[in-house]
Amino acid sequence: MKEVCTLSPRKAEYMKYLYLQGGLVKTTRLATHFGVAPSTITKTLEGIASTGLIVHVPYQGVQLTVQGEECARFLLRRHRILALMLSRFGLAPEEACQQATAFEGHVPRCVIDRICASLGHPIMSICGPIEHDACCCPPECDVGSPQGHEG
Repeated sequence: MKEVCTLSPRKAEYMKYLYLQGGLVKTTRLATHFGVAPSTITKTLEGIASTGLIVHVPYQGVQLTVQGEECARFLLRRHRILALMLSRFGLAPEEACQQATAFEGHVPRCVIDRICASLGHPIMSICGPIEHDACCCPPECDVGSPQGHEG
């Protein structure tokens, strides 16, 4: 199965934030939340927009496309499942979230599906509710294949 999206860690954080905010989000709100200059946000958003994951309207804001919502849902699900797994290994909630953020971009969907299954398909993480994919835990996942790895 082809991965939904491959983004840098910073862009992934922007996508998750946009998803959680819902609707049209002002670039100034993003800049304030992430503590960066509005020009930095605008440049990064233009890069994301070129992938078709968001629509950026200068001076108005940014909104996820349907494909962007699918991508952001997965990014959030991946983070929450990894954070929950780490917390079950004994990490404090804040540390589990930080550590999950540090390596989540290297964990493909099929591995997330397997971790999810091993955790009993939880509905709540230490970070919030977990939305499940319709195709969670496909048995044909090939972890070694290029399509099975998101970089």
